[in-house]
Amino acid sequence: MKNTLALAVLAVASLPLAAHAESSYIGGGVGRAEHKVAVNSIGSYKDSDVAIKIFTGYNFDKNFGIEAGYSDLGEIEAGNTGISVKGRSFYAAGTATLALNEKLSLTGKLGVAKNRARMNLPGGDLKDTKTDTLLSVSAAFEVTKNLAAYVEIENYGNMAQPKGGGSLKVKVISTGLRFSF
Repeated sequence: MKNTLALAVLAVASLPLAAHAESSYIGGGVGRAEHKVAVNSIGSYKDSDVAIKIFTGYNFDKNFGIEAGYSDLGEIEAGNTGISVKGRSFYAAGTATLALNEKLSLTGKLGVAKNRARMNLPGGDLKDTKTDTLLSVSAAFEVTKNLAAYVEIENYGNMAQPKGGGSLKVKVISTGLRFSF
């Protein structure tokens, strides 16, 4: 799975270099990452932190494309439990876009996320890497021909699984800019 994700990211990153690149783009965003930590021996906890992401993509036509990116999902501390969590993710996804009018569009994203988490637990530290499904829905407003502002909700799936049982799941609500060339 590592090789598949690496090849997908490399393919997406090289698309802007293609001679016939009609709709390549880059972008970045900032938002709120909601971490939900569940550890069987301790219980569950939910908190949020600032998330940032950068991405690149290519639209094959006005409806379908591909995208790859990196997200820093922030770090949370679970009150007096002694738990802290930090997450990040690399992803590659297919995109499907529906234009609502000349300026406004909706985009769905389905792909694979290579998630990495560091959890500091009372029983010891855990570094975990999980590959899971990435799901996303966004709305974009075209400011100019080459610049769009977007709002997005992303679900990165399961980021980690502590040895005693449990999970770490992260959802992100973000906004940012996308520059097409």
